[in-house]
Amino acid sequence: MSSVLRKKIEAGAGIPPTILQFHEFWEPLQIKIAAWMFETYGVETKAVPDARRVSTGNAATHYLDSLLSFAFNGKFSPGLCAISIDEPGAEFNAAQRLQQEGGGLEGVSPLFKKLLFETPAIALWRSIASGFEDHTVLGSHAPLAEFSQAAGGFEPAQRYLMVGFSCSRDGMQARLWITFNLDYVLRLAAVQAQHAATQRQTASSLGRGALRESVRSSMITIDGVLDRLTMTIGECSRLEVGQVLALPEVDTANVSLRAETVNGTVDIGFCEMGVWKHQRALKLKTPILEPFTRELAKL
Repeated sequence: MSSVLRKKIEAGAGIPPTILQFHEFWEPLQIKIAAWMFETYGVETKAVPDARRVSTGNAATHYLDSLLSFAFNGKFSPGLCAISIDEPGAEFNAAQRLQQEGGGLEGVSPLFKKLLFETPAIALWRSIASGFEDHTVLGSHAPLAEFSQAAGGFEPAQRYLMVGFSCSRDGMQARLWITFNLDYVLRLAAVQAQHAATQRQTASSLGRGALRESVRSSMITIDGVLDRLTMTIGECSRLEVGQVLALPEVDTANVSLRAETVNGTVDIGFCEMGVWKHQRALKLKTPILEPFTRELAKL
């Protein structure tokens, strides 16, 4: 790239933070570019963008004209505007498609290079466009067009997001450029941000209710305690089968109802022991104790 062209393309390089942080856009793009580079160039790469520029339409076309480029009709491809490769990329592509080692393309006409690149360019367009609902994938074809027919027409007042990917082979580095209509990507980012905000709001409103219902439906163990004994560890170690432990303070009309919680065992009320349908039963004789109901109210 000449220094003049580099200055032109970097003149409007500021990318809005909403786009830089738009992971739902970048991650699928990187995956598709990596797959395409392996298929087209025979090179394995993570395809992390090494250049991202915002450029005006005239500056973008001035640079893209120096590359092997295909533009796409904005009626069918409102976001993805152009795909371009440099001379080393053309050599990588020719080596793969012609099944021969790269030895340079000196003397090869620009038209032949473009013809060799047309099928891979269409394949990449189809791969990327399939991720956008409003891009029309026309069978095995792509809506190839002139730059003036792309989204925004590459007019000077229009802005474009140009994303560069590099890969290396045999000591030579090739560059691929994907050019998007900036306003289109900004709209995608705004829609995604609104969708994420709605999801967070919904999750926040439902999360507490779901947690409350989950806690309320959780199972705990309830014990009816007649009496409690205090013993030393040594006395416990000497307990034998058939041994009788006296409970002088037992009152079947005053049984403590206790629940096991993550914070330990707590009293939740008092009841009395009796018989119901020929079975032993406990009858609650006081309301649930306030400390326990207060904790439940916080859920």
